[in-house]
Amino acid sequence: MKHFKRLFLALACFTLILCAGCKTETTYYFYTNVPSDGFEVADKNFVLGGIIEGYTPPEVEYPEEDVSNYTTMGYRFTAMLTDINLNVSYDFSKEGEKSRFSEFCRKIVDEMKRFDNAISTAVTYSDINKFNTAAAGDTIEITRTGYEILEIAKNLYSETEGYYNPALYYNIHAYGFGAAQSYPEKLSDLPKDEDVAKYTDLANHFADLTVYTEEGKYYVTKPEYTVNVGGETLSMKIDLGGIGKGYAVDRAEEIFDEYGYNYGYFNFGFSSMMFKSFVNGGAYTVAFKNPRTLANDYYFTTPVRNTKLSTSGDNNQYYIIDGTRYCHIIDPTTGKPVQTGIMSVSVVGGSAAEDDAYTTAIMAMGKEKAQEFIKDKLSDRKVVFACE
Repeated sequence: MKHFKRLFLALACFTLILCAGCKTETTYYFYTNVPSDGFEVADKNFVLGGIIEGYTPPEVEYPEEDVSNYTTMGYRFTAMLTDINLNVSYDFSKEGEKSRFSEFCRKIVDEMKRFDNAISTAVTYSDINKFNTAAAGDTIEITRTGYEILEIAKNLYSETEGYYNPALYYNIHAYGFGAAQSYPEKLSDLPKDEDVAKYTDLANHFADLTVYTEEGKYYVTKPEYTVNVGGETLSMKIDLGGIGKGYAVDRAEEIFDEYGYNYGYFNFGFSSMMFKSFVNGGAYTVAFKNPRTLANDYYFTTPVRNTKLSTSGDNNQYYIIDGTRYCHIIDPTTGKPVQTGIMSVSVVGGSAAEDDAYTTAIMAMGKEKAQEFIKDKLSDRKVVFACE
């Protein structure tokens, strides 16, 4: 497989393109905590709005390795309805190394299937589907994976003051995303404000969800709170697909380390990625896509090495009605698709599961609160977000 140093973190729609975009000469602004010598602006339509203070780059020493005999092997498969790609550079000329790489790939696939079985809404007996179909107040036995991801979700809900909220399930579906069968085509198709308010009220009880372990088993208790919409009583439903993919990327990194693979990368649909070192130069250069074009145009590049990243944007799944863009990311303060002016957010560093939640939360925060949050909470990670 041909190996490229520059990887495009493309956010053209994965599963749903509802409206074609076009390249314009409009001026956009971006904000980042990356020092000016740590990035390049690649699109003249994007102007630096400001440098956010506080970023402290990690101090990492990389041992010198002889990579003269290294070649690159790749593998591609699908999990959670998403294409996954991994790439490894190693000395595969050594006896048994190609077989070991095949074993490594099988282990990665098995791990991704395990996550799929725990949190995918497309898997009938997944932990999430068992939770979603349970009655209010019920306690459900779940897998350790489901337990760990729910623990992370609860912590991130608290840390982001509810801006990351995986319980906005009904809101997402009401606007035609998720597993909804259709999407609105005109204003009269949009959900009623009073219904949206009830869905949001229900989601705001996510903190009432409890998880615990007992005698080596794992459990989640569903909140007792319900709402009535259209004569139907609704209990809480959740979707952990976002941070679940990041959690899987975190696990993939552990398997890379287990096999001693220090060069290569792993991407989960290009929204969550993990980078080791680049065999021909140390760092990869990641290019973040212009969210207002379907072409592979990018506006911001930065070097990455031995790290993970996530990107969220309003250009992934969306439609436009009467000039207003409606995307799949819901603002928990309104219960409606985000319209904060932020088009896309990328976070580099730390846990991929956390990064997935942070990017979603920042999309909903708006420019001023986002900058405060990044300064106060994300000083150990690179962050960039673009605004209209």
